[in-house]
Amino acid sequence: MTLVQPSEGEVKVNGLRLHYFEWKGAGTRPLVLMHGLRDYAYYWQDCANRLLDEFHIFAPDLRGHGESEAAPGGYLVWALASDLARFVNKIGLQRFDLVGLSLGSRVSMAYARENSLRLKHLALVDMGPQMARVGAVGLKKDMTSKADRPPSSFSLGDAQSFYRKQWPSLDDASIERLIQNSLVQGDDGTYANRYDRRLADVTTKAAIPEIDFLWGSLTHVRCPALVARGENSPILDDDISSRMVRSLPDGRLYVFADTGHSLPRLAPELFADLIRSFLNDAPLPA
Repeated sequence: MTLVQPSEGEVKVNGLRLHYFEWKGAGTRPLVLMHGLRDYAYYWQDCANRLLDEFHIFAPDLRGHGESEAAPGGYLVWALASDLARFVNKIGLQRFDLVGLSLGSRVSMAYARENSLRLKHLALVDMGPQMARVGAVGLKKDMTSKADRPPSSFSLGDAQSFYRKQWPSLDDASIERLIQNSLVQGDDGTYANRYDRRLADVTTKAAIPEIDFLWGSLTHVRCPALVARGENSPILDDDISSRMVRSLPDGRLYVFADTGHSLPRLAPELFADLIRSFLNDAPLPA
């Protein structure tokens, strides 16, 4: 199946150039999708194509990710939420639905604290105000490694093979655009993941003040909110997700059985069905 390719744009927010994709189909309801740490906006290609009949979809590359500019000033959640606020203003959205995955979930919580009335629905996917301990320890170790090598290094053929295994639903044109968005080519011709290495700051003590702020942010959310997690995720466990739902004035929980962290990739059909049902105020999938 040939997938719909998004158009692209750039906006200037907080002195930074933010790149974004825009998927246009039959749908007109504005939906903003926020990717996770060390991910990229084109991550949503599969999901967006499953929702285009109802939604007009926007997905930015967060600062320091993909084709957006790196940020010397840092990557804590307040800065990222400020980028989101200015981004939706720049593209002219008044009220919209918002889905945040992983780091994008934290950004969405922070945005909703002051802007809940602009949101029709809020979906927080596999990340809470704090991480489960096993995930936090593993992520910090991975992000702050001093190994003298890039986190990933691919030949073009390796990159194509890797992404075809990760995203079997994507066609060749989508695989090629995904590589452009997510990888950067070095002088030696190999490819590495396309993100600012200073993003490691979000896993250090500098980010500890975010935790109480984000727990407090949940109590300010006035729209229907969904917390979704993978049963086997090391990032969001049962205790944290249950507390999130209790903190949200209108929250509900959905658990993907026998699934890990990257829900839109690991369970694409069910994830799209869940988001569609939630945004339409319909019963969630069994």
